[in-house]
Amino acid sequence: MPNKVKIQVQDQFGKWQNYSTVSGYPSSIKQGMEAALKTAMGKNSGKARAIDAETGAMIDMLFD
Repeated sequence: MPNKVKIQVQDQFGKWQNYSTVSGYPSSIKQGMEAALKTAMGKNSGKARAIDAETGAMIDMLFD
């Protein structure tokens, strides 16, 4: 289980922008991605992902 997870949202140009950093618990990751999709950028793209802060490996992805 990763200690820290970065939540990112895709912008209109297809680049991933950092939204927040959460703990590695599944419930925290899910809440963080759902919150990211409620932002203006998240509403436009409809894509959020969770990235391990240390390795950069993708953990999960959420589509709206």
